[in-house]
Amino acid sequence: MSIISLVGFIGALGGFGFAMWMEYQYGTDMTLYWNAPGMSIVVIGALGATLLKSTAADARAAVSLGGRAFTTLASPVKLIDQLVEFADIARKDGLIALESQQIKHPFLSKGVQLLVDGQKPEIVIRTLEAESDSQKQREKHGSAVWAYLGEVSPAMGMVGTLVGLVALLGNMDDQTALLTGMASALLTTLYGALLANSLALPIASKIRVQSELEGLNREILIEGISFIQTGGNPRVLADLLVSYITPTQEAQLAINSR
Repeated sequence: MSIISLVGFIGALGGFGFAMWMEYQYGTDMTLYWNAPGMSIVVIGALGATLLKSTAADARAAVSLGGRAFTTLASPVKLIDQLVEFADIARKDGLIALESQQIKHPFLSKGVQLLVDGQKPEIVIRTLEAESDSQKQREKHGSAVWAYLGEVSPAMGMVGTLVGLVALLGNMDDQTALLTGMASALLTTLYGALLANSLALPIASKIRVQSELEGLNREILIEGISFIQTGGNPRVLADLLVSYITPTQEAQLAINSR
């Protein structure tokens, strides 16, 4: 679980919740902030429009990546340490010895399996690069789904407001109904803005950031796996891979503490 993402999400909704609590303290009726028809227009309408624009594969990717936005990605430092360890094992005991290693990262696991299977170097690199490109496209499309949801939600809020205004204008003779109708009409704009700015757009942005970080991780892994296949010196591999990380991260490498 990514603490920063969780805190950000709670903070985004918490600010609104705190404002509602303050209104309650001043005697405001909280039921004024609930409008079921308006909520339906925004949520169902926005989701429907987003699904209409997307493919089934993109929608599934968006759901999966939306959940990943609240998780912590693999650290490049830990990946480099693991690659250096694998290089040492492969150099001493052969590539087949890597088969017994516990690997959590799916991309690294696939790369090691290709090595264990004895695939040619060009096949290993081509396969991993194709996998990386495919993942990058999946992340791009998943992010676009969330971004469109963020774009269309306020528009659906305006649709709900217009629907409410039509109903409002039909009760011009009743002053009380007129004021109540105005409040209800404005609520859908609020719902659309909240859905877009507290959930959809931040998640779309987080997916793009994570895509860049995971892309860097995959570059490190491809470079490392290719080097391991040559049977090179682990220390040389470490020196090669530090170019992908910051000096602060380099200081955290396990090989530097030996």
